[in-house]
Formats: sequence, C-alpha cells, structure tokens
Amino acid sequence: MTSSTPWGNRKVLDETADEWQAIQKKTFTRWCNSHLKARSVAIEDLFADVNDGTVLLHLLEVIGGDTIKSICGRNFYAPAKCKMDIHKLENCNLIFDYLKAKELKLVNIGSSDIKDGSPRLVLGLIWTIILRFAISEDGKEGLLLWCRKNTSGYDSVDVQNFSRSWQDGLAFCALIHHFRPDLIDFQACLANREEPMTNLNLAFDIAKDQLDIDRLLDAEDICGNAKPDEKSIIAYLSLFFQKFAALAQKDNLADAIKKAVSTTQHHESSIKDYDENASSLLSWIRVQHGKFSSVEDLNAAYSTTAVVALIESSHSFKNNDKPPKQQQLASCETLLANLRLSQRNNERPLYAPEIEVEDLETEWAALDKAEQGFEDSSVALLDAFEHTDYALQRFTNKIVKIEDFCASSSPLFSSAPGASVAECQALLKKCVAFEAQQPKYATMLASCGEFVELCHAQHEGAAAAAARYEAAVSSMADLTAAEAEYKKRVEDALAEQVRLLAVKEDYEVALSNFEFELFEHQEALLEPISLCNSVAAIEVVIKKTEAVKTALQSSEATLVELEGVSTELAACSYPVDKDVSTARDLFTDLTSSLTERFGKLEAAHASQATKAKIKESFATSCSKLMDYCAETSRVTASLTRRMSITAEKQAEKLENLMEGFANDGSALMDAVEGANDAQLAAEIFVNSLTTHTVFSCRLVYTECEKNLKSAIEINAAHILALNGQSEMSAEQAREIREAFDNFDKDKSGKLSLKEFQDGLMAMGIVLSDDDSATEFKKRDLDGSETLSFDEFATYILEQFQSGSSEADILSAFKGLVDGKPIITGNEIAQWFPDHGEYMNERMADGEGGKNYEGFVAEIFKV
Repeated sequence: MTSSTPWGNRKVLDETADEWQAIQKKTFTRWCNSHLKARSVAIEDLFADVNDGTVLLHLLEVIGGDTIKSICGRNFYAPAKCKMDIHKLENCNLIFDYLKAKELKLVNIGSSDIKDGSPRLVLGLIWTIILRFAISEDGKEGLLLWCRKNTSGYDSVDVQNFSRSWQDGLAFCALIHHFRPDLIDFQACLANREEPMTNLNLAFDIAKDQLDIDRLLDAEDICGNAKPDEKSIIAYLSLFFQKFAALAQKDNLADAIKKAVSTTQHHESSIKDYDENASSLLSWIRVQHGKFSSVEDLNAAYSTTAVVALIESSHSFKNNDKPPKQQQLASCETLLANLRLSQRNNERPLYAPEIEVEDLETEWAALDKAEQGFEDSSVALLDAFEHTDYALQRFTNKIVKIEDFCASSSPLFSSAPGASVAECQALLKKCVAFEAQQPKYATMLASCGEFVELCHAQHEGAAAAAARYEAAVSSMADLTAAEAEYKKRVEDALAEQVRLLAVKEDYEVALSNFEFELFEHQEALLEPISLCNSVAAIEVVIKKTEAVKTALQSSEATLVELEGVSTELAACSYPVDKDVSTARDLFTDLTSSLTERFGKLEAAHASQATKAKIKESFATSCSKLMDYCAETSRVTASLTRRMSITAEKQAEKLENLMEGFANDGSALMDAVEGANDAQLAAEIFVNSLTTHTVFSCRLVYTECEKNLKSAIEINAAHILALNGQSEMSAEQAREIREAFDNFDKDKSGKLSLKEFQDGLMAMGIVLSDDDSATEFKKRDLDGSETLSFDEFATYILEQFQSGSSEADILSAFKGLVDGKPIITGNEIAQWFPDHGEYMNERMADGEGGKNYEGFVAEIFKV
C-alpha cells in the first residue's frame, strides 16, 4: 500500500469503509438485540437474519409501541411460514408500510434490498429507525447538548461531536459519574487519561454490569480508529440517555416524597413545640394567679417597709417576669397559626390542640385581673400604713406631753396643803392652773384617742399605741380626782386667805394658754407635705395652713398684751414662773415660716397636678396602642384564616394593613414612649391608672409587627404554591434558554412541535411522541402551533418540580418503584439516605419490603 498509487489510495478508503461497516454492523446488531430481548428474539448475522423481515417487524412493534396489525391491517408471516421469497417480500413491504404510517419516508431502498441483505442499505435502514424512534434527526443536536451539559465542568472533557470527543473514554466516565458518582472514581480516570482503553472498558463494564445498558461498542472500536464511527456512538449514547433520563425522573419523584416527609416532620416538631410552650405557659399563669389571688402575703405585712417590699416585688414581676411570658403567649399564637397555614397549604388536617390559644388568653386575662387586684390592695394597705405612721408620730408627740403633765402634776397633790397664806394661795393657784390646763390636755388626750383609732389594726405599732393611750387615760382620771380632793383640803386650809395674786395668775394662765395655742399651730405646720400624694390632700393641708396664718394674725394682740403684763410685773419686781419672750420667739418663728410653707405647698400642688396629667396621658396612650395592636392582630389572624376570599385579595388587605400599621401604629408607639419619658422625668414609678408598662407595650407592638410581616410572607408563599410557580434559578434559566435558542432554528422566538420534542431531549425529559404532542397542544393556548419561551420554560419547570398532595406523593412512590406495591430497604437507602430511619420506623412490613401506601396516608394526617 503506497500513497503514490491511485489504486493504493482507493484501497485505503475501501478498508476504512469496511472497518466502519463492521463496527456499525456490530453496534446496530447489539442495539437491536437490546430491544428484541422483550420478544426473546436475537440477531446473530444482521445482514442474513433480516432477509425475511420478521426480526425487523418484531423490533418495530417493540420500539414503535403499536402492533403491525393495528397499523397495517394484517399480521406478518412467522419465520416457520416464511419460506418463499414472496412471503419474505410481503413481510418487508409491511416494514415500509409501518414506517410510512409513522411519518417516516424512505428513498432508494426497497423490499428486495432487505431480502437480499444489502449491507449498505440494511445499515442505512437500521440507522433511520434509530433516528426516528430513539433520537430523531435534529435530536442528534439535542443528544449532543444533553451530553455536553451533563459533562460540563469535568477536567479534560469537552464534548463537541460524536466521534473524537469520546476517544479517550473520559467523556463516558464523566457522564456516568454525573448521574451515579457512587459507581466510578473520576479522579482515577483522569489519572489514566493516557490509557484510553482502560477508561473505555471501565465505563462500558459499569454501564453493562451496574446500569443494565447493553454494550453496543467495544473499546477498540473507538480507541483504535482515527475518527470513531459517529452513528455507532450515537446509538450507544441513546441508551445512556434513556437510562439516565429515567433515573433523573425518579430523582424528582424521590424529591417529592422527601418534601412530604419533611413537611410531616416539621408539623410534628411544631406541634411538639406548641404543646410544650402552651403547657408550660398555662402552668406558669395558674401558679402566678394563685400567688396574686392569695392574701397571705398582705396579711403577713406589719410595717410600711414590708408593704413597700411587696409592691416592689409586684413591679419587678410586671417589668421583668411577665413580659417574656407575654411574648411566649404571642409566640404560641404565631406558632399555631403558621402550623395550620402550612397544614392547609399541604392539604393536611388542621391540628386541634388540647390547650387552644383562646384558653391561654382567658387564663392570662384572669392573671391580669388578679395582679391588678393584688396591686390595688397593696397600694391601699401602703396608704393606710403611711397614714398610720403619721398618726403614730402625732400620737407620740402629744402623749409625751400628756405623760409629762401627769408626771409633773402628781407630786403637787400629794404634798401638804400649806402653812401660810402665801403658800396656800400659791397652792390654790397651782390647782387653778391645773384646772385651766387639764381640759386642754384632756382634749389633747382625746385627740390621741382619735389618732389611735386612725391606726390600721395590722400595723405593728397600733397595739402599743392603744395600750399607752389607755394608761394615759387612767393616769389623767386619777390625777383629776387627786386634784379635786387636794384643792378641797387647801380651800379648807385657806378659809381666811383671800388675797389673790390675780395679776400673776391671770398672766401665767394666759401665757400658758397662748403657748399651748402656739404649740398646736406648730404641730399643724410640721405636717409633712411628702405624705400628700394627690391634689386633694395638698389642698387640705393648704386650708390648715391658712387657718394657722389667720389664727396667728388674730393672736398677736394677745401676745402684745401678755408682753405688757410681763413688763408691768417686772417693773414691780414681782417674780413670775414663765417668760413671755419664749412665746414671742416661737410666734416669730412660726410667722416667718409661713411664706416658705406656702411656697412649698404651691409647688407640691402644681407637681401633683402635673403628675396626674402625665399619668392620665400615659394610661391613655397605652390603652390606644394596645387596642390598636389587638385589632390589628385580630384582623391579621382573620385574614389568614378566611378561605372565602382569594389569596391575592388577602395579600392586598394585608399590605393595606401593614401600611396603616407603619403610620398609625408607629405614631401610637411614639406617643407611649413620649408619655413614658414624661413619667420618668417626673419621677413617677407607679401608675395606678393602667396595668401596662412601656416594656409590655414595646413587646406587644413588636410582636404585632412581626406577626403581620410573617402573615404577608406566608401569604406570598401561598400564592406561589397556588399558582404552581417557583422562582427560576439563574442556572435553570440559562439551561432552558440554551435549549430553546438551539432548537429555534428560524430564530422566530417560537418552537414548533418538532423543535419542542428535540428541546425536551436536551433537558433530559423522556416522553413518547404522542405524549409530547399532547403536552404541546395543551400549552398552545392561541392555536398558533408554536410555543413561546415562557410557555416552554413553564413546562420544563413543572417537570422539575414535584407535587405536594397525597395523590402526588403516592404517584411518586409508584413511579419510583416501577408500580410495585412495596419499596425495598435498598431502595429506601438509595433514594432517602437522610430520611431512611424515619421511613423504616413508620412503614408497615410487606412481602419483600415495606408498604408505602399506608405510610403516605399517615404522613398526610399531620
């Protein structure tokens, strides 16, 4: 063989053609046998075995889906009856009739060519059948695009054609690894890139042994040729496409089942979380309700300090312990609402818990009422104890003077009546002085009794004050009786003593009375302003102070008169027991203190008035915010539960509700914050006009806003679910656009039926011609016999997505196990590695595996 000889060159070409013919004969024979297995028929010599037409007719019935009789109107002759050439020719004519009915036109070939076993024409016929029933002529591009897409990204693999791109075996290895990475180590294949025979044999062995793909080619058919036979490789790759496309569809079925199982697990987790939270919250509410309903703590408080401690504990509970639980209540409501929405969206029965949200809200309202009752009782007891403290202070001040009066007067009435007129007169004057003072001290003693009556019986100082008062009453009665008896003795002794030191007596009596009045005025001015916690209490003290001012103004003349008498007695060198200067100093101090006293009272009056307005403002702001948030939450919950309006209408109403909340809700929250700042600035720490605090308002406002946003997001997801839509990823959009553009031959932006079928192959979707035509017509809404890109992309996404209904999941299981009523343990491990334990526990045992039908029914109960 030399290149200089024309005959030599021709010989090379002939040898190459013979080699390709041998490879095609082997490949097409194996391709036919891979389908003829269904009829238990096999071809040994392709050119000889097809001469009577029977094997080709069997092949057409298997891959065409219709019998020869249903298409051609009669059966073909069986091999045993096909002995004559006429019978063989009639069988071969049926082949052409069948292909013509399948819209396949053949030229330059006749029945006699098949009967005679013409190698070139028989191979051409088999190739035509492969193109028509396995891939289609334009489908070669779809098959090439499918191979390129599923080997993209693999090192040293670049699929550009159906010949040299496959010579080193890496493309076959990459294709298997893409769909079944568990079967082949692609890095080891890369390491053997210099040994293509090794990679090709490895890929073909795995395809045959692990994937049940008949071995149409041998490694030397590809590796040993400068340009491998394209048709043989296409025939072989069509089997890979059919296997892996079906595998991908089963992956989608498995994904649908995984989604349903995950939904059930999510529902079970949500139910567990709700039950645990609701149960713990209900227990906590009832414990706290019992504490606030009990009066033991209040009855055990005997001092103002103890009552203050109870109030502080109540405030700590309201500000620290209660808000998190209030948030837990809101979380329970949100958790149950989201669970029921998910159950509704996934066609599951709605969960009916033992403890409904309404039960928690009822118990919470009872706790609020008990808490408010406890706080009211505590504040009332504190007010009573504070007044008791003041009454005991006033009582102590007065009772000390009474006890001193009794103690200082008692020795006089036990002494001798006197031995002289001067002594008797002096003693009588003392008796008169006692009689003049005794009524005032008796009146003071009576006021002590009033103070004792004002004391709260529970206060720790009430009993001691009562005993001390009773002792003073007894001492005053004994002293009064002793004075009467002693005076009678002195008067009997002073029968002749008539001179009365009138001036001195009148002076001392008047001065004593004046000093007593000053003491009373001083007591009134010492009443603490800090105990006045209201405008009315301040006004009462103001009236008392004005009365003291009037009394002092009217008594100044008496003081001047007493000072005159004192001056007169001093001029006569007559000794006196009382100095009027002390009264003058006290009078001056009291008069000068009135201005400051009135100033403090006015300031206190203004402060209490301001605080009252601030408290009312805060209570009003809280009430408005709480009512607004409650109504907003009610409307939100109502919208998410209503099934009478569309999801789109729900979305519109929820958006309007959010817009109103952003404006009105924010303004109401700002008002609460401002009113709270005003309270803090005014040092108001207890507001009996409301049970709410700024912390509870913030929590309710935040939870209301979060629930509204969550409802909007869930509604949006619901709309997508109802429309059967899902967001298209960038990778999906690129792949679908690439397939669409590749088969839009006239660049019209539309796909014909044929272009649509080729595009499905490129995306790895296997449908018969009839099924694909049905899907095409279903989406050709305008009757133009074309599909736009959006219509094509919508269909592709529908195939990639899995249904979520019970019927969808049951159908997915059947598709996954090829219609069998059971699924084996190996299949569960293969398709559901993350859910295997869960599914095995809940599936009933069946013959040879697990019964999945009952499992599907069970998971759709949650």
